Order: sequence, then C-alpha cells, then structure tokens
Amino acid sequence: MKKNSYTPLFKRICCLLLSLTMTACSLYEHPEMTENGEIGIDPTAVNVNINLSLQLKTDEAANDEVASRADAETGYRHRIIVDAYLNRILSKRQVVYKELTEAAKLDMELNLKLHARDYQLVIWADYVSEDSDDDLFYNTTTLAPVISPETYLGNSEYKDVLYSCQELNLSKYRNQWNAQVALNPEMKRPTARYELIANDIETFMTNGAKAGSKYTMTVRYLGFYDTGFHTLDGISKHGLQYVTYKRTITVPQEGTQEMSIAFDHIFVPENGEVPIAVELSNDKNALLARTYLTLQCKTGDRIVKRSNFLTADPSGGIGVDPGYDGTIDEDLTVE
Repeated sequence: MKKNSYTPLFKRICCLLLSLTMTACSLYEHPEMTENGEIGIDPTAVNVNINLSLQLKTDEAANDEVASRADAETGYRHRIIVDAYLNRILSKRQVVYKELTEAAKLDMELNLKLHARDYQLVIWADYVSEDSDDDLFYNTTTLAPVISPETYLGNSEYKDVLYSCQELNLSKYRNQWNAQVALNPEMKRPTARYELIANDIETFMTNGAKAGSKYTMTVRYLGFYDTGFHTLDGISKHGLQYVTYKRTITVPQEGTQEMSIAFDHIFVPENGEVPIAVELSNDKNALLARTYLTLQCKTGDRIVKRSNFLTADPSGGIGVDPGYDGTIDEDLTVE
C-alpha cells in the first residue's frame, strides 16, 4: 500500500498553527476577579465623577415676578447633556433628565467612564418638554455649536441655560487600574436676559385702547443676530437675518401703570450690542408704534427696559444704552 507523502507535512502544519494560536491566546490578559467575585474594571478606562450644581434662580429673579411667571409655565423638565470632545470631535455623550424643582439650586452627581485620553468636557443644562426627549429651545445635535431651532422662540423663562467647558486630561491615568477623577464644574450662563416693559399704558388707553383688547408685539433682531453658541470656544455663532418673535398682549384694567410686553434670553456677540426693533400692531395688522434700540450686554446680564413702547411714533424712535453694570433697569422715552 502506497503511503500518502502529504500526511506528515499536513500534521506539521497543523501543529505549527496550534502552537501559534496558543501563543496568541497567552498574550491576552483576562480581567482579574475582584474581592466581591466580580470581573475587574477595564484598566484603560477612567471613572469621571461629576459633582454638578445648577444655580437655577438668580438673586434678582428670586424677588420679582420672574419666578411666578416661570411657575405659570408648565410641562417642562431639566435636561443635562455631558459631552466629551476628543480633538474637537464628539467622542461620548451622556444625557440625564430631572423633574423640575422649586428650589433655587439643583445638585446632582453624574458618572462618566472615558478612555485615558485628553478631552474637552462640556456640560449643557437646559429644559425640554416633560413628555418628550426632543430638542425644544436649542438644537443640541452638537454643542459645537448649539443653535436655535428653525422656529425662533422667545417669551419663555425655560429658555434659560447653563453650561461649562473644561480641559480634561486623562492620558496621565493610562494603565492605572480603576482610576477615579472628581470634577466640580463651574456652570455659567452663555446668555443675557432682557425684558421690555411698557410704561405708557394710561396714554395708550387715553388714545382709545380698551381694557381687554388684544394687540401683537413683535421684536425684530436687526442685521445679523447670533442664534448659536460654540461651547468649546465660548463664543456666539450662527448669525442670521430676519429673526423675530411675537407676543399677544392684553390691555390691562385702567389704573395699571406698566406691563411686561416681551422678554428673551439671547446669545451675546463679541461687541456686546444687539439692535432690535419693537413693534405694536392691531388685529388688522396695522402698525401702531415702533421703537428702535440697541441692547448692550454681556453674558449673565439681566436687563430691564422701560419705555413708551405702546405709543411711540410708528416711524421709529431710537434709544441706545450709554453703559451697563451687569443689571440694567433703565427708562427710555421715544418721541
């Protein structure tokens, strides 16, 4: 019987492949068991423990009608987004939702596991509807930049937002087992808030306005208005033209001295100037009054403007801020 000369060669090849396979397997290091009998933690990962504190109400807001106005708005909840950017590209995202609280401050602990590399860590805290995870006041597909939705929204206290951005250098923890890093991010507002108050109600009613009648206030942002904010760079972005928002107002009872007609939370451009036009029209869309003014502000400001917004000349008056100190409550009169 003739021997198969290929059999010994085949056996040698099989032995060689088996040897290589065993050698390769021996290079893989299985996680060790912990004292509790659990699989150990990946030594290339770092546990980032975030102690987050959100200052929801400012000192000014705690003592004025802003708090009651916010209470009147229902159907919202907190949304906290934690993004880790690696070389300015989103590497990991974690989103947490919290029920609304009446407290002035909201504290929580967040945990994030990241590879031992160097990141920019961004935290963004805003509001969404209580029955939906979808974006509401801000498009957060990326935080670099965040932008306003296609339908611009004003007149809501829940447009308020807080954020932080910091360098997170984790590469020094490479090959350390179960490394822990604690963070206490400093949250701040990337916006300024302004409110427009009409102080000419008596004159408006003398001119024929009746209590209970409804009118439309329109605020127009003039020129290119920044509708976005780049959290990695800390600057406003995404300038657009023809941005407006509206509000229906009801003429109050006789004897009322003033009323709020519009307010908004805005991203602040580099020069701190935001020019606007404030217009009043009736149910026939006839223009009754127009006021031009330039808001001068910086991030975190709370600005109040009082003027004759209801009876100003429709051809347009002009008011310009001469200066500010972070909180402005100024009377303007437009002829």
